[in-house]
Amino acid sequence: MNVDEFTLIPKGYKNKDPRSLLFLYPNSINIVAYAKKMQQFSFYQSLEVAEDLAKRQGFILLPWECIHWQRAKLFGVDRKVKIGRKSFFLMRPSDLTKTEKRKLDEYLSNVG
Repeated sequence: MNVDEFTLIPKGYKNKDPRSLLFLYPNSINIVAYAKKMQQFSFYQSLEVAEDLAKRQGFILLPWECIHWQRAKLFGVDRKVKIGRKSFFLMRPSDLTKTEKRKLDEYLSNVG
C-alpha cells in the first residue's frame, strides 16, 4: 500500500461545495438540508487536512471501524485524531495487520 495513493476522501466532494447555495437561494433553501450538506463538506475538508498532515509524517489515517478495540486502546493516547464524531488513528502501512488491511479495503470500497 503506497502512502501517496491512499485517500479516505471521495474524489468529487469539492464539486458539491454548498457554501454558495445560501447566497444563491436565500429564501427557498431548506435549512436542514443545507446544514447536513455543510456538515458533510466541512468533515471532508477537515479529513483532507488531517490526511495531508499524516502523509507528511509517513502515516495513513485508519478509521476506528477498521481497528480492533484493544489495539485502538494501545494507540489511542498518541495517535488518535477525532474529526466530528469519527475517530482515526495514525498508522504506518507496515504496522497494519492482515485484518486491518482487509477492513480498510472494504471501507475504501464503500467510500467511493
